[in-house]
Amino acid sequence: MRKFVLAGVIAPLGVAMLAIPASASFDRHFNVLSMEVSSGPVGEHAFRFTEKLLQPHNRDNRVGRDRGICREAPNRRNIRCRAVVHLNGEIGGSGDIRVRGNIGRGDSRLNVVGGTGDFNGVAGKLLLHGLGRKADKLHFDLVR
Repeated sequence: MRKFVLAGVIAPLGVAMLAIPASASFDRHFNVLSMEVSSGPVGEHAFRFTEKLLQPHNRDNRVGRDRGICREAPNRRNIRCRAVVHLNGEIGGSGDIRVRGNIGRGDSRLNVVGGTGDFNGVAGKLLLHGLGRKADKLHFDLVR
């Protein structure tokens, strides 16, 4: 009788452990490089952009993409942006990270406002450091 009770307790635990996805983890701190693929105006005071994301030490290795829209802020010193960053799992995790915030001259900080996949329920910040005309370093600091 004890064997049946023990088996009745252990079996649901085993099923629950198998139901937890193996990729349900993410790196809290990581970097990627972004390279502009396309951009263009949307109306008079906004533009859309698309970028490919690359491994920092191997620019031939594409690890994701991002896309977003930016609008001129009323003070005309900043640009308000929102974007979705998609990562393929090689760096950081697998899924989407949503960000929004202001971009100005020099380095900028955007807020992480959620995500999907491995990034479901994340928050934190994205630090944007310009490397040149069409390249940026993106540093993610995430919390769950």
